[in-house]
Amino acid sequence: MKKLVVPLIAGLAVVASSPSWAWSKASGSITSIDQKAHQIALSNGKTYSLQADVSMGSLAVGDKVTVTAEAKGGKNIASRVTKTG
Repeated sequence: MKKLVVPLIAGLAVVASSPSWAWSKASGSITSIDQKAHQIALSNGKTYSLQADVSMGSLAVGDKVTVTAEAKGGKNIASRVTKTG
């Protein structure tokens, strides 16, 4: 039993430090869109820079969305924007 404890703790430490845990979700209405900068601002007061593969074509000011983002270099980088309403 003791032989399993150390590898288990080491495995949990690796999983907990994984970059995928840094992603978070935020919801709100789009308050502004900047096509040139590839950014949107939400009613939560945050601005999100969208990754190049995230389409802005169907987004409009007032749309209710959920954004999956990660904080990188002082910016909120969005990997996904999903309309919710």
